[in-house]
Amino acid sequence: MATTAMKTVEPFIDATPLLDEPELLRRRASTDGFLFFSGLIDPERIFKLRREMLKTCRRYGWVKEGSEFMDGIAAPDIEMINFAPRAWGDFYNEILKLRSFHALSLEPNLLAACDRLFGEKTLPHSRNIARLSFPQNEDYATPPHQDHYYIGGSRRTWTAWIPCGHCPVALGGLAVAKGSHHLGFLDTHKATGAGGHAVETGRDWVWGGGDYRCGDVIICHSLAVHQAFPNTTGDQLRLSCDFRYQPVGDPVREDSLQPHMNWLTWEDVYESWPDNDPLKYYWKCEDLNIVKQVKGR
Repeated sequence: MATTAMKTVEPFIDATPLLDEPELLRRRASTDGFLFFSGLIDPERIFKLRREMLKTCRRYGWVKEGSEFMDGIAAPDIEMINFAPRAWGDFYNEILKLRSFHALSLEPNLLAACDRLFGEKTLPHSRNIARLSFPQNEDYATPPHQDHYYIGGSRRTWTAWIPCGHCPVALGGLAVAKGSHHLGFLDTHKATGAGGHAVETGRDWVWGGGDYRCGDVIICHSLAVHQAFPNTTGDQLRLSCDFRYQPVGDPVREDSLQPHMNWLTWEDVYESWPDNDPLKYYWKCEDLNIVKQVKGR
């Protein structure tokens, strides 16, 4: 199993009421290293993306025939380990070309929450990440890790994790170790699961976790240790997105502005988008401090 045992898991405390009290919002963020917002995004926006993602899954034979595809019921006996890399790459490239996928990262309520957290204008990274978790594939669940290992750049970068649909614990939602961002950079080692790297966790750590409703969002500091619960449903696919945000004036690593996996160029991503689409290259309107890629610290 890629994930580690979590002895103590506390339910999320909704930070939405603190959006009108930025100092209290920042105080909780500083203490816990994460913030959970209930119903921050209109669920209909997310369900629209879910529909497009599941239509793509169905074309690749990963949705059970005859099922209501919006339920995300996996085809029988599907295991990620048996997928041909070419098929997975083709599927992922189709997701990366979805306008609705990239538009979700620029949701006004989410950007406003980040503005309040930072106390200044937010830069959304354009390297958006989609996740697909298959049932009974614990070895491929996301192991405990710190995002800064992959992001570099500003230490004030935060990740938003958004489930594309309702996500009870059994479906494999995200859990965050409370206060773990205060530990600084932890040693990272190779591991199974999404990302391929992990950190060691403490047996006495307290984690924040629980059920998510469609529209809920959790954001966590780039040094906060987090992992996914394994998908133990037996027959459901879990779809989710990772989006990253930082203060616009902080350094941003150059690869954080490139399409995830570097399999596509932005010209590939935008190929079928309208010519004058305002989402295209939105970050180029800013005077950014772009730094070279140096993995880790």
